[in-house]
Amino acid sequence: MHFATLQTGLFIFLIATATALFGWLIHDYMQPVFWTIVFAIVFYPLYRYFLRKTKERGSLSAVLTILSILVIVFVPLSILGSLIVNEALTLYGKLSAGSVPWQGFAVLLEYTGALVAPFGIDVAVIETRALEWLQALATHIGPELVNAGRATASTAIGIGITLYLLFFALRDGEHILERIIHALPLGDKKERLLVQKFSATVRAMFRGTFIIAIIQGALGGLLFALVGIPSAALWGFVMGILALIPAIGTALVWLPAGVALILTGSVWQGVIVLLVGAFVIGLIDNILRPVLVGKRAAMPDALVLLSVIGGLSLFGVTGIIIGPVITAFFLAMWQLFEYDYAEELETRG
Repeated sequence: MHFATLQTGLFIFLIATATALFGWLIHDYMQPVFWTIVFAIVFYPLYRYFLRKTKERGSLSAVLTILSILVIVFVPLSILGSLIVNEALTLYGKLSAGSVPWQGFAVLLEYTGALVAPFGIDVAVIETRALEWLQALATHIGPELVNAGRATASTAIGIGITLYLLFFALRDGEHILERIIHALPLGDKKERLLVQKFSATVRAMFRGTFIIAIIQGALGGLLFALVGIPSAALWGFVMGILALIPAIGTALVWLPAGVALILTGSVWQGVIVLLVGAFVIGLIDNILRPVLVGKRAAMPDALVLLSVIGGLSLFGVTGIIIGPVITAFFLAMWQLFEYDYAEELETRG
């Protein structure tokens, strides 16, 4: 009995050691592995579509899916990323020098100061604090955007590894998943449920949160470019992130921008920004979310916001995706726990 226990303990130790060594071996390439898993989950329905059209040709379907990802994701990101990085560098330089990046912002500060002056609030303090906040924001986001958008050899290698792994993840994903489910000792039914809930949450999060945020940010950036507000692509990026805040997110950018345009004499431009912001950008979420998500297991907006903020602080710009995916796994595990112990929770909880 004791020898059998020793054998089991030694076997588990060797498995844990081998797994740890393998993790250490590939730890520099964990991000490509992560992105492979995310892309495989999000674009697997597209792979299944190509599989039906190509009469079950897995390799061809995987190649077509990867080409679609390049067109849908990587090409637009490369173009937009270069624009955002250039604008971030310009804005970062101006704020670091202590200058106001847009005259409309200065006018808005002066007008706000005049409104609060009768209440004994110092206008100069407001202007100083606002400039300090923008400088801190630029100091944090500016270098992150530059690093994320810099076309280095390691970035190219990471993308190449991701696409290479993605081919096999799509083509052989079901077989690999079955092997993992068979090997894990949690019970096949429980493991399948975990995979199902995690995948459903990730897909719903991308469809109901990130796609809508991308559309709102793109429309906001285009609107700013049309009315002549500088750094339009960068502000569109900021609006895309703020769109994760329910109800008021993008309004934190377009509302003061519209008011500033009106105060500087660009009345029609300001009115257009306010109208489009309120009735187009602001209402997109209500229109598109039911269409894109339907009855899928969407992640609560508050959790998305917290996970994005946490991801940004821990992982930089890529944390916008990494944080919510970790949260999706967290939710899936607790949903699995609730399902597995439903009877005990009902009688004893």
